[in-house]
Amino acid sequence: MKKIIQISLILLLVSSIFLSIGCGKSKANDSDVTEVTIWIMPNSLEPINDLEKVLEGFYKIHPEIRVKITSLDWGAAWVRITTAAVSGDAPDIVQLGTTWVGAISSMGALHDLSSQIDEVGGPAHFLSSSWRTSGIEGSNKVTSIPWFVDARAMYYRTDVFNKLGLTVKDLATWDSFDKTLQKIKKANLKIDGKLIQPLGIPGKNDWNVVHNLAPWIWNAGGSFLKVDDYQKSNLSAEEVAEGLNYYIGLVTKGYVTHTCLEKNTSQVENDFNNGEFAIIFDGSNELRGLTTSPEQGGASDTYVAKRFDIAPYPAGPKGRFTFVGGSNLTIFKSSKNKKEAWEVIKYLVSKEAQVEYSKRSGFMPSVVDAFEDSYFVEDNRRAVYKEAVKYGRAYPTVPSWGLIEPILARRFGIMWDYVLESKTEFSVADLKKLLKLADKEVSSILERNE
Repeated sequence: MKKIIQISLILLLVSSIFLSIGCGKSKANDSDVTEVTIWIMPNSLEPINDLEKVLEGFYKIHPEIRVKITSLDWGAAWVRITTAAVSGDAPDIVQLGTTWVGAISSMGALHDLSSQIDEVGGPAHFLSSSWRTSGIEGSNKVTSIPWFVDARAMYYRTDVFNKLGLTVKDLATWDSFDKTLQKIKKANLKIDGKLIQPLGIPGKNDWNVVHNLAPWIWNAGGSFLKVDDYQKSNLSAEEVAEGLNYYIGLVTKGYVTHTCLEKNTSQVENDFNNGEFAIIFDGSNELRGLTTSPEQGGASDTYVAKRFDIAPYPAGPKGRFTFVGGSNLTIFKSSKNKKEAWEVIKYLVSKEAQVEYSKRSGFMPSVVDAFEDSYFVEDNRRAVYKEAVKYGRAYPTVPSWGLIEPILARRFGIMWDYVLESKTEFSVADLKKLLKLADKEVSSILERNE
């Protein structure tokens, strides 16, 4: 892709600020032990300790390798990783959010893993939605290996449903979901001293703005980019407006308070846990939180912890899809420990390690066989995620996505502003005008990077 030189020059200016972590060939105190460096993000409450625990089995197999783990904050990770990609002062292994794989791969800094994928079971070893993020779309080149999955599902209050005679079947489709929310709103239920709001969703102040909207666009038959080659924007398509209009309608019909739309995912989670909402949409980390004790950083002592269940997203007119994100592992070209780094990755995508890391992080495995473990069957709520990943969908892994997603987040943020400020109903015509502007911006990005 073009424009890489310009981006690289900018990153080179930034790189001088971030040279604090030494990487490359390294030996631990024992001269026979190779030290492999890895950068991860805070995927769990104790990110370094949790990964160390998972690696205990690896050290028994490979006593000649030790892994030095560095945890990067998500807010700083993009700059640190792109700087490392440009400068070559990089770790052996790095965790990449699936939406970053295309951009980092296009910089030419990642080791080509295509010839080694049979060693981890090949593409069939992984969820199909995850494997699609293993390299640039259409390139047939593997630059990363799926590590874990962040899937979304619906959390609902069983006590509210029992009082109103509702069942999980009432959440199956857009039509029945709307009727369910309407019934909860009209009931004006007070439980544990709190008036129950039908639905809690975050708005423009959330870091997941695009992720929150994506399933509704997909379930209406829409997509962000044209699916033939992912080189053209599809934001002006009728289906995109249809999906967003349905979602906006959940607010304009009064199922969601305007106050709620000012909050982020963590705040909405907290409010749900404390009994404010009947329904929210969230990842599997929320399930882990509700089943983990306060002493371990969880919320199992909250009112809702013993009064909730999980269901898949309601099916739209064109099917049922859920957003599947997560993270992959990759090796930098600059690594002098590629062989050892590959052994680490191979272990982390083994069934044993996948199950153990899922228990510690709350995220779902990327490996198909891991879902056969009893851990994903013994709790029916966890089993919902096992099913959800089957109809999961990821964003297209194109180099420009790192530039496109901020545009979408900004435009969708403006959309929520209009919804909140509008004294009359935010019309479909208004929505289409906004989408046309977003379409123009995204098209410009794609044209410049062809």
